[in-house]
Order: sequence, then structure tokens, then C-alpha cells
Amino acid sequence: MSNHGRRSHAWLAKPKGAAGEPFLPKVGELYLITTTIFTLGNDPGASRPAVVIVVPAEPGSRFPIQVVTRTSQKAAGVPHPADRNLSSYLDKDGMFSDLTSVEQQLWRPENVKRLGELPEPYLSRVLRRFT
Repeated sequence: MSNHGRRSHAWLAKPKGAAGEPFLPKVGELYLITTTIFTLGNDPGASRPAVVIVVPAEPGSRFPIQVVTRTSQKAAGVPHPADRNLSSYLDKDGMFSDLTSVEQQLWRPENVKRLGELPEPYLSRVLRRFT
């Protein structure tokens, strides 16, 4: 534990899969993402569930993949109930709360693990709020 009862960042996330080539996800897919590959922000967790909201049209372009992260902490955003059927990582009620991005070359199997697709009406609510 760090000072003031807050956790420090867990720097070493476990690989999500075997090393592999970058690939493009699809809008609406939910992933568990290693937080050190986020372009923006400083996430205290080693990994975080996030839904993909913007995917570049061209693989290898300079445009990043945009995601909205989910937290089980109190935060402003789009509420999402616990859903163990979708993933064991979603065992608590949460919020899709922070918009961030990932460079395409870092979107690799060792950094991201597909959990499924975010169902409606939650996907529409996230897209409406963050795009």
C-alpha cells in the first residue's frame, strides 16, 4: 500500500496471450487491457476491462484505437452491472468512465484479451456519451 491508503500502480501485468502481430479490434468488443499501453492517463491497475469505441479505418495508420475503461470504483460515467456470464473480470457493478487510446502497434495478443461484446443498451450509452 502507498501513502494515504491508496494502491500504487501494479507495474507488471501478466501477458494476456502469446506474443503476436498487431491487429485491429471491432467497435463494441470488450477487452482486458494491460494499462501500461494506454496513451493517456495513469491507471493504478495492471489490467483494466475496456470497450472499443473507435477503430482506425486503415491498419498501420497513425490513428490510435480509442477505448473507454470500466472501473468498479465510484466514478462518473455509464453504469454497467456485474456480468459474470460475459467475464469473470466483471464480477462487480461498475462504470465505463474514462476515454483513452492505444497505439495500433501495441494492440497485440500479449497486451489485450478479448472478453466478448458489450451488449445493448450499454454499448449505445457508452457510444453516445464518449463519441
